[in-house]
Amino acid sequence: MRAFASEVIMKILTGQPATSEQLRIISEGRPGTDVIRGAAGSGKTHTAILRLETLTDIFKNRLDRSGSGRPVKVLVLTFNRTLCGYVEAFARQSALSAGPVSMEVETFARWAMIHTGMPQVVSQGQRNDIIRSLASDIGLPHDFICSELEYIAGRFKNNDLETYLGVRRDGRGAVPRVDRPVREKLIAVLKEYKKQLALSSVCDWEDLSAAMLSVDGLNYDIIIVDEAQDFSANQIRAITHHLAPVNFFTLILDTAQRLYPRGYNWNEVGLGSNVRYHKLRENHRNTTEIAAFAAGILNGIQIDDDGALPDLSAAKRTGTKPTVVTGLYSKQVDYAINFIKNNVDLSKESVAFLQPRDGQFFDFLKGRLAQAGISYEAITRKREWPDESVNVVLSTMHSAKGLEFEHVFILGLSALVTPHGEDQEDDQLLTLRRLLAMAVARARISVHVGYKPGEESDLIQFFVPGTFQQMVV
Repeated sequence: MRAFASEVIMKILTGQPATSEQLRIISEGRPGTDVIRGAAGSGKTHTAILRLETLTDIFKNRLDRSGSGRPVKVLVLTFNRTLCGYVEAFARQSALSAGPVSMEVETFARWAMIHTGMPQVVSQGQRNDIIRSLASDIGLPHDFICSELEYIAGRFKNNDLETYLGVRRDGRGAVPRVDRPVREKLIAVLKEYKKQLALSSVCDWEDLSAAMLSVDGLNYDIIIVDEAQDFSANQIRAITHHLAPVNFFTLILDTAQRLYPRGYNWNEVGLGSNVRYHKLRENHRNTTEIAAFAAGILNGIQIDDDGALPDLSAAKRTGTKPTVVTGLYSKQVDYAINFIKNNVDLSKESVAFLQPRDGQFFDFLKGRLAQAGISYEAITRKREWPDESVNVVLSTMHSAKGLEFEHVFILGLSALVTPHGEDQEDDQLLTLRRLLAMAVARARISVHVGYKPGEESDLIQFFVPGTFQQMVV
């Protein structure tokens, strides 16, 4: 299996000139903290990476005047490993054009592990087993308990966990209800969980934030954090600990695309009134039809000041409405292959098959693509972006975050792959809606969603009539 072409994906970042809207942000030359906000497709990452050239040039001149002779020290943190590969080549190109640069492009976890001596982190299976045994009497779904414990550990410092008892759980959904007695039990579970990890000489992913706060400051001149809405409060605290006294700190975010509700504000992490806000309104990626379909999935979800719905008026191109395909999964795959063969120029266009979950859900698709002679690459959690030209990728929706493709297929959208609670305000359901809308908004030209009647996900109830075309296969 050949690897897919970096030039097809990377051209999206490198091939577009900055707009007047982006230029105002790129040219901002004052040290301090800048937050770049905007909906999917508005070019947030593109803007921040282009800004690197300006910022590194400013610092290079500053260092030249001081006679220090050292390179500009830069850190770029992304949400996942796949996005690291997507960003790294262009980030280095932009920064190095200004002169000597010492640059790290990592996920938070990898960055923290490198600088804390690569501690052993508990496996997902071990974590689930420990929490399941400790929380058996709480009476809430196991997945929700795990998520809530991650939220507590990410928002509050170890010596401040009791603050959780009285705060609003903004962004966490209204269901399940988490009253004070339940919160007390959850804190007790978290503390015992941490004790058991310590006895085994392992740590949890969230412990890396505390570990980085104990490391002497690394003094980065420039730090850029992409998809910052999915970083925890403690991660942001750990990152700011390593800023140089004079620095440029840029956070790129859209809370409408938040996949891991964190529920904190900038004051909590020490930024507060020192933040400069910028908002990108133009939609450079989606057609108006794709933007309308994605926005419909999010209808009714509360969007805060740091979020933005896909904006129809800001999209500059029109196209065909997204297609919702109903029928057996095998027929959905046949439809996708026929569409690719008849409508997609794989020498110029990229295709993504996205799923909420990884694993066996892609097995049948892989076999059918191989039979059809369509080369593909599975990119979930992969960092490397090789040079050979395969322009069809398979990915979880989480790993596709921040990427874009000409055509997006989301097939087999069933209840099995999108489990959640029963209430419309259930935390898991709200997260799934954000996840699906984010996946739809990866597309530049076309979107295709498929499900088998009788096994469909509840998410289809959020497809707004008139924003899609239906096809039975």
